[in-house]
Amino acid sequence: MTSLFSKRLQLIPLPLTDLDQLAISRTTLETARGLEISDLKLSGDYDFMAEFQDALPQYIIPGVIAHPDDWFWYTHWLIVHRELNLTIGGIGVAGTPDADGQTLIGYFMDQRFEGRQFTTEAVACFLEWIFEHPDVKTVVADTPAHHIASQRVLQKNGFLLVGDVEEGVRWKRTRFPSDQV
Repeated sequence: MTSLFSKRLQLIPLPLTDLDQLAISRTTLETARGLEISDLKLSGDYDFMAEFQDALPQYIIPGVIAHPDDWFWYTHWLIVHRELNLTIGGIGVAGTPDADGQTLIGYFMDQRFEGRQFTTEAVACFLEWIFEHPDVKTVVADTPAHHIASQRVLQKNGFLLVGDVEEGVRWKRTRFPSDQV
């Protein structure tokens, strides 16, 4: 699996060796990858990065190990600003599509790069890759109810509001937007 590219971004899927480096530290991974050292700062009222660091050994790494042929469906993808050669966020999918053809995406963006359409661009690029796989019928995303910017990213990418979930609100995008009605 190679990187995905958009006009300003590169989305890099991390194989197991890179995930092991990321589990040590982001600086270790970025140094090994030849990237500028990032100091990601996220907006919000809770420590998402601590939650992400917990998910690495509990979900992401085991998912990659358990699915060596489909590891890119379980891994973390770096969102890299191509001109700056700098990690500005992350994106991922929660595994291969289920029996109904549905999968879940999640993403985050450094607050210093918010409001400049980078997240919208990254999600669009990622969705293009996801929908290249014929088994995928629907992509869902959950956002905190108060995170309006993230909800706007989803709306700009053709997602429709489904309703409330434990984590906040759920959004859905089908392969063919006309099927969403």
